[in-house]
Amino acid sequence: MIITVQDSGFTRIPYTGNPRADATGGRGLLLVNDLATRWGFHRDPTGMVIWFELT
Repeated sequence: MIITVQDSGFTRIPYTGNPRADATGGRGLLLVNDLATRWGFHRDPTGMVIWFELT
């Protein structure tokens, strides 16, 4: 199963960050990286598209 998420306001290259323990965000790709078989991204005319595959 491949899932895609589109963000029209995101323009930077996505990365798995290292959020502080009390941070309220920044864990999305960490979760995707841990749970997905593979993931990636591409840009389209409306913004950034991140995709991931679950087996």
